[in-house]
Amino acid sequence: SVGNFLYAETGADATELFDRLLREGVILRPLAGFGAPGAIRVSVGTPDENAFFADALGRVLARA
Repeated sequence: SVGNFLYAETGADATELFDRLLREGVILRPLAGFGAPGAIRVSVGTPDENAFFADALGRVLARA
């Protein structure tokens, strides 16, 4: 099958991660409304967009 997003379990409530990434300029979807409070959905983008996400995620996790 083919998809345009990644589903990731965060190991905790994903709302905080969502908020922190949003402040970094990354928009993703927390999945609590779909019954998965510890998961996020990240759309696949261009290589530059994916690198931007990876860098922002690294910064956010380093400050955790």
